[in-house]
Amino acid sequence: MLWLSVVLTPAQVLAASLNFISIDVEPWATEKNGEMSGGFIELVKEISARTGYSIDISLTPFARVDRELETGGHDCTILIPRSEETVVPGELVSYHEMGLIARPGVEINSYEDLTGLKISLIRGSSITTRFDSDQSLNKVYDTDYLIALRKLARGRIDAIAGAIPTVRYLAVHNRLSAAIGETLALADIPLIFQCSRKSSQLPQMEKINQAIRAMKQDGTIEKIRQQYYF
Repeated sequence: MLWLSVVLTPAQVLAASLNFISIDVEPWATEKNGEMSGGFIELVKEISARTGYSIDISLTPFARVDRELETGGHDCTILIPRSEETVVPGELVSYHEMGLIARPGVEINSYEDLTGLKISLIRGSSITTRFDSDQSLNKVYDTDYLIALRKLARGRIDAIAGAIPTVRYLAVHNRLSAAIGETLALADIPLIFQCSRKSSQLPQMEKINQAIRAMKQDGTIEKIRQQYYF
């Protein structure tokens, strides 16, 4: 697991301290050469600057996020909605288009076109209720989108299910654009600021909610969203 401490001014040292967790995937959050970058990282830096809170960030595979929130090992995240038995939901940050991207030559004009296709899915992820529960589909599980894109390029799978903007970003930045073809959007999934019910920092949520609302109003979130494809 990787960590980043948002650097604060001396006047902020006594401020509230929180631990945020993010999925370790571009363009959301990643670590290269000892430094973290991505849309989540920029969002949290801005939240820290506006609230004065000290925020540590850790990166982890998708499947581990729920466990960290369930145990209270981390305070908060910004992610698609998790179970309200585990988290207290906060402010809506943005929406993320979920669906499928096929390899060139494979038509996916409707949900029915998915029948018979070999579809890569990130382990632990969720697309839509219908897709998640559909046992008739041929789903294979991968640990990240880049692995899935490479399999798509080699013709080992027919489509990738997941966050469409993220898959496109990775294809462009890893010279795999030629591997992707038609897109089928299934849902716009909200990205929500949310905190573990076991967190001792729940009283700080409202100030963070206020900061997120201000970031939406002044265009900060839209600027980050466009830069990082989420």
